[in-house]
Amino acid sequence: MTFVFIFAQTLAATASSLAPHRAVYSMKMLGSAEGSDISSVSGRLVLEWQGSSCDGFITSQRIVNRMGSKQGSSFVSDFRVNSWESGDGNDFTFSMSHFMNGTAIEEIEGTAERKKDGGRALLAKPEAGEIKLPASILFPTEQLKALMASAEAGLKVHSAPVFDGSDTDHYFETTTIIGKPGEGAPDADEAEPGITLAELGYWPVQISYFDPGDASGLPDYEVAFRFYENGVSTGLVMDYGDLVIGADLVSLEMLPKPDC
Repeated sequence: MTFVFIFAQTLAATASSLAPHRAVYSMKMLGSAEGSDISSVSGRLVLEWQGSSCDGFITSQRIVNRMGSKQGSSFVSDFRVNSWESGDGNDFTFSMSHFMNGTAIEEIEGTAERKKDGGRALLAKPEAGEIKLPASILFPTEQLKALMASAEAGLKVHSAPVFDGSDTDHYFETTTIIGKPGEGAPDADEAEPGITLAELGYWPVQISYFDPGDASGLPDYEVAFRFYENGVSTGLVMDYGDLVIGADLVSLEMLPKPDC
């Protein structure tokens, strides 16, 4: 199971409203299915997003969790994710490493491109391979831009195919439900409530990620959060079916906007 939060569009939105920032989240277990071996989760998620439409967008994430089992043992899971996306959303470079108790157990690395007649992802690790992508494919920053455009247009549902580099077999079909807009920073949304997000609007959203080759119609996983108009996310809930993890924003640093 990949505990990576990746947001994981060709509408009228631009990246101008998305603000470079570094956010730190405190993670905890919200629920565990009867058949799951996980009994507890505690850790940190650090997300940094920066860049411009001229030079491209850089995203880095690190997720470190201590996870307890129902047998009484525990282990430390450490995900490190880095990506670069071109300003026009047509090129994407990605890498992901997963360490368990300090030992590397998984590594994904590759590039992807979007063209008018279709796209493709070329994997270098864990082994060479190719994933065919539809011409309408979106990479992570383009996904955020499209979600923002849909929310600002008052749409309640946004659907799009997305490739974020987290899977070596397929891209995802996504369906996003966009809730009623709100304003300001709800309690517990910041380590220092009311400083950075107080004057901003947000939308509660839920994104479901589907394997296009799975006929069951059930999502692989779902992510719910409050999506602020500057691109910051709070109140994260990640539902993997047998395990539900929450992430509360505890530190937020707005980074300089590059000249473009």
